[in-house]
Amino acid sequence: MENNQQQEREKTPFGRMIMDDYMLLLFLGVTIYAIFYLLWGVMELANLPAIPEEIKEALIK
Repeated sequence: MENNQQQEREKTPFGRMIMDDYMLLLFLGVTIYAIFYLLWGVMELANLPAIPEEIKEALIK
């Protein structure tokens, strides 16, 4: 019974488990950066004005 109580006290907190895993931290850092960069690019493309018809015709010809 005493061992069970010691094991319960020795459980590592969730935050420490994440901070101790370097590969997980690397993965999260790259993934979060990529997602925000992708969203920023999509928002920039959505805010671009439409191309005038004269320029479209000049590019097609």
